[in-house]
Amino acid sequence: MNAESSSLIKRLKEGFEKAKKPFAYLLVFLAIVIEALPDEFFPGTSGVTARVATLLVLSIILMEILFEIHETIVKKSSKLIRIKSNDLYTRVARIVKDEKQPSIQYIGVAGRHGWQTVIEKLLVDESTKTGLSSVKFDIEMALIDPIKCQDIPLLERFDIVGPIIKQISKKMAKLSNQNSNGTLSLYTYNHMPNMIGFLVNENYLFLALAYIEKQNGETILRAGGTDYFVYSKNDLFGGQEAIKRFQGWFSYI
Repeated sequence: MNAESSSLIKRLKEGFEKAKKPFAYLLVFLAIVIEALPDEFFPGTSGVTARVATLLVLSIILMEILFEIHETIVKKSSKLIRIKSNDLYTRVARIVKDEKQPSIQYIGVAGRHGWQTVIEKLLVDESTKTGLSSVKFDIEMALIDPIKCQDIPLLERFDIVGPIIKQISKKMAKLSNQNSNGTLSLYTYNHMPNMIGFLVNENYLFLALAYIEKQNGETILRAGGTDYFVYSKNDLFGGQEAIKRFQGWFSYI
């Protein structure tokens, strides 16, 4: 096939794609007109033939459009989404804002990127209608035991966990005094962190893995400030398994 023929076929395909939807509307209108006209208007069996031909072509076009929609959805659901820690609040808030009984399980190290920038904001932010004070929420949090930040040199930079736990404890007491419909729970663990992140409504997982790297000759533990991968139970890249592992890790804590 020469370049000219290839270019002609390409232009024909592009023209068909552009004309496909308007042509489908035209066929729908034509099918309605043919159906509305009396049989006497068509000689012999030409009326039946016209109906069949119109519906057949319309069906082919609609099937192609539906397959395109299906492929788009499949591609979208099969793409692993990666977000920055600064985007966590927006993503989580979008999920819980319309829920009557939202639930969140959060595993962090010190809680700087989980409590202060996500959960605390969810509990007080009424301006964007994402506040949880008016619904029956259930939030469980797990942070590193402050004592371990003294015992393990690698965890020294996370010693802010102590003051953050005090903040959370005050919020828990306030919710208790207000007889809130929601529950806020805090646990501490005494081992090196592994899976960290948020499991929302047992269906959406924002997951990061704590890891160790060398920087300027120093060994550093990275945790909540890193990128997060977004999973759901219905995705095509192991979301259900990732959620199961996160739940197992949380239960162990």
